[in-house]
Parts: sequence; structure tokens; C-alpha cells
Amino acid sequence: MKNITYSIYTLLALLFVSCTGTDKTELTSIKVNFSDITPISQSEGKIVNLETTENSLLYDICNFNAWQDTLVVQSRSFLYAFASDGTFIGSISRKGQAGNEYLSISNVFFEDGTVGLYDFNKGTVSRFNLKGQLLSSRKCDIADQDIRPFHVFPWKDGYIALNSYGGEAADRKTLCFLNKELNGGTPITGRSLQNGFSIADGIFVDDQDQVLYWEMMCDTLFTVHDNSLVPLYAIDFGEHALPGYVAKKDVYGRIDYVNKSEKEGLLFAGMARYYQRKDNMIYFSCISPENGILLCRYDENEGTARLFAVDFDNQPYTTAPFFLIKDNLVYWEIRNESDPTLNQSLFVMDLNCLK
Repeated sequence: MKNITYSIYTLLALLFVSCTGTDKTELTSIKVNFSDITPISQSEGKIVNLETTENSLLYDICNFNAWQDTLVVQSRSFLYAFASDGTFIGSISRKGQAGNEYLSISNVFFEDGTVGLYDFNKGTVSRFNLKGQLLSSRKCDIADQDIRPFHVFPWKDGYIALNSYGGEAADRKTLCFLNKELNGGTPITGRSLQNGFSIADGIFVDDQDQVLYWEMMCDTLFTVHDNSLVPLYAIDFGEHALPGYVAKKDVYGRIDYVNKSEKEGLLFAGMARYYQRKDNMIYFSCISPENGILLCRYDENEGTARLFAVDFDNQPYTTAPFFLIKDNLVYWEIRNESDPTLNQSLFVMDLNCLK
């Protein structure tokens, strides 16, 4: 029914290790200590198995949300709805040429029980209800050549967007603001695009419209302050980070180095992804030196970081990078290593487990 090569996941995981070597003396460092990991018993949460059918096959979880009794999962170019117990409900839109379909999924966002989808190829932001019915679609039509959004997220009364790369001759700012009509915007100063490498999960907007932004293979977390993209924290993986001389390479050089080193059995840590802020805590996932996926919680008031791992009590589950904090629950993607043909599952626990 399904043939997934999990070596692809391993390769992707290795792509997201951290980069070091930049002078961050003025930044507060989030020091990650892999020798002190807090175990979470499986009994403290529950496992929701996402039903595996020929119409609901998942590669991985790229984005996710829970709304009342419905779970919405984006897996690359697919959008599926599941019941809260994991039963497959159906697709939310599909790839195609029709007005209620998409050519590509650049990114997905969620607002008040609706699913937003930005299609870079069509240049449209479409919104669907959880039954897959199209609610609205608006064309992004901006004359300014310095604003070419590639990923779009709601922000205040408009949007914040990651620009698309315009080539070496262009000085496109990394982020930009867009108005709600999608016919105008303003570049956000402070940082310019250096290449076309991007990730759809690189922007997080919290309930107070504070922005977190991060990049592929970079150990700096950014925020937007006074309409400028500025560094917020440096992630310090200590002895397990990439060597400084490797961090100075471009992203393609770092990928090449990590792939070659992995074959030699060298251990690295990093892959800080899926940053989220709730109250005065910042959460993210990362890879341990042994290649396990952990969650990190950083207390902004105390300046301390803690690592967490789930103890599955010898059951064949392993954690994956994606997780979401919604209300006071944590939804963490997990995989059944005994049967790779099955869809991913979710380990659902109370946020208090990460204390």
C-alpha cells in the first residue's frame, strides 16, 4: 500500500543541523545540554494513530492543527482531515487546475477553524473550511519587484511573508509585510536573501503578533523589532555543533559536509526547528548527537533550557521533528519503526509535561 524510504527522513534530518562560527557575543545564548535529558513516560500522554488508507497516505507531517474534533495534516502536497481519534475523514482540496484546487502548496496556515493555503505558482491565498469547501481566494498582485512572497502567514491586519530569491543581482529582503488585499507591501529591513533555500516552517507568529524566524542550518533565532529582522537568541549546541569553519560555508557546502561526515560515523547535534513561543517559554525540536529527536524548552525569564524525550517503554515508536503546541496540549509526531507502511501517529500530552 505504501512504500516509504526512511533513509530520506534521515537525510532530511541531517540537513537541519546547526551552524556556528558567527560572532554572537551580544546575543543571549540558549545553551543546550545533551547530558541532561528529562524523560517523559508514555503513560503521561496518549498515542493517536492516523488511519492508513490508500487515500490518506502520509510522507511526513509538514504542518498540523487541531480544531475541536478535527485534526488537519499537511504532508507535502497533500492536505487531509482526520477525526480526533485518528479516523480518516477526507482531503481538504487537492492538486489540480480548478478554482478550488491548487497547483502547489507553498505553505499552510490555520485561523479560527479555517485552513489557509498559499499557492506560489498561482500566486493566491485560498481559505477552506474543514470539509474542504472553498471559502475565498485572493490573488497576490504586487508591482514592487522587491516583494515576491514565497511563504505567507497572517500577521495583524495583513500578512508577513518570506520572500523568494531574486538572484545574486537582487537585494531582496528576507521578510516583508503584505496588506490584507495582497496588492502592496513593505520590505522588512535587517537581512537579505542569500540563496533560494527555504523551509515552509521558518516563521511563527504568536497570539501577541510577535514573530520568530529561523533558517536552514543556522543556530540563530530572529525576531522582528521596529520593522527590522534582528537576532534574538543564539542556540549553543556546544561540542556537538558543526565546526566553525564548516559553518562559514554556504548552505550547500554544509549539507555536503554533513552528508559525507555521516558516512564516517561522526556525531553532530542541531536541527533546531519548529520554534514556538507560549507565555515566556520558547520551544523547539532538535537532533541529539545520537540522532534522536528531542524537544527543548527555554525559559526566557530564568535563561535556562531543558531537554525532553519520550520513554515509549520498549514499544517501537520514535519521535520525529514536527510538534505543535495548541492551547495546553502538545502534539508530537511519532513513527512506528516496526511497520514503516503505517502513517505517522501523534503523541499527545499536556504542556505541563514539559516543565
